[in-house]
Amino acid sequence: MKTLKLFGAFATAAILSTTAMAGYDFDVAGQISAVDNKNKTITLSGPGGQLVIKVLPYTEIKDCGAFGQDVYRTFRDLTVGKFVKVEAIPYGGYNAYADSNSGAINPQTGLPQNMQLTAKEIEWKCYPRAY
Repeated sequence: MKTLKLFGAFATAAILSTTAMAGYDFDVAGQISAVDNKNKTITLSGPGGQLVIKVLPYTEIKDCGAFGQDVYRTFRDLTVGKFVKVEAIPYGGYNAYADSNSGAINPQTGLPQNMQLTAKEIEWKCYPRAY
């Protein structure tokens, strides 16, 4: 019974922490212009400039598979030139949007001032290309 209560407490904490972080992520799309294997980062180029995003061991990396089913990939599958959509959170997972961290967000871009982002998920689709 004690083990069941302990498991319930851990499960509740995990759900609440996941729910707390769910509102602080955002999507960033762009073309990979650089891959840093040593630091496990990718650089995205887009209309707003370049953005460096940290990839962690638990980041989900996936692409389209047969019949539209997701296929999970690894960091080495992220290559220059690939157009990706990244679900990102501020680096370290802190709540940059809390009142106590109000100076952490650039009001013009809505992104963290230090531009340090961590990828929760990286995904690319197999859309037909324009050329």
